[in-house]
Amino acid sequence: MKNINQWSVVSGQWLKIRSGIHPLLRCFAASLFAIRYSLFAVVPLISACSLNRLAVRQTAGIIDGGLPAVFAQSDTQYVKEALPGNLQLMEILLQNDPANRKLLINAAQGFCGYALMFLEDYNPERASIFYLKGETYASRALKGITTQNAKKKDVPPLFWQTFCKASYININRDKPEAVAELPGIEPAAEKILTLQPGYYYNGAQSILGAYYSIRPRILGGDPDKAKARFELALKGEGGDFLLNRFMYAKMAAVAAQDAELFDTLLNYVLAAEPKDGNTRLPDEVAKIKAKKLLEKKDDLF
Repeated sequence: MKNINQWSVVSGQWLKIRSGIHPLLRCFAASLFAIRYSLFAVVPLISACSLNRLAVRQTAGIIDGGLPAVFAQSDTQYVKEALPGNLQLMEILLQNDPANRKLLINAAQGFCGYALMFLEDYNPERASIFYLKGETYASRALKGITTQNAKKKDVPPLFWQTFCKASYININRDKPEAVAELPGIEPAAEKILTLQPGYYYNGAQSILGAYYSIRPRILGGDPDKAKARFELALKGEGGDFLLNRFMYAKMAAVAAQDAELFDTLLNYVLAAEPKDGNTRLPDEVAKIKAKKLLEKKDDLF
């Protein structure tokens, strides 16, 4: 109440003297008046910002804990239609908490995963946008950390940054600016293997397999090295992750023009019984992709 009374008194005084002072002084006095009394509004705004950030972090935790439920889905069409809304929600939350590392990593995985599973084969232009978004979010999560000084805790954002970049290059091989990014893929993937070799079902090995498949032979590309990397990707948990076999067929078998290997890998994917758990969705997607890739065999060999 005291502040309100002060406001009324000062407002009245201001109105009385306003008409009799020089316009420049009037403007200066108005500025001081606004600054002094706007402080009463600033404190609630600061509190509101803090509450917003707290709410974002709580929601980010729910999203992080709920992602396994998304990847456990067997209905690919349902996820294809539902996931964009979740990606939009993450972007909205990041507007209120731009440095939220957990949210940035989930956004990177979400945009890259969606592009790979649902966009690449039908709309490469849109997939490219999603890959670039994913790479940007992963880079923000790294906050200037480089391949050279990354530590084990940096493996998730470094992996998704590298995965998004490699995937973008793969569908934009006709763009010199995309191909120019290739040299950074190998050291980043090797760093991941040093820090956490089995991360995301041996994902760094798959990235290196793709790298040796994409790169022209004259610049170090090597289908045999690509095959060797994909074989390593199939070790342990990576052997049950059907997308590894699909990518092996699509990238290395085609690059090596090994039609027999191509058939073996894709028929394995088609015959595999999907397992419940965190790989159910990508496994179902791999089966759909394998069927369509087999139908294109005559164009590839």
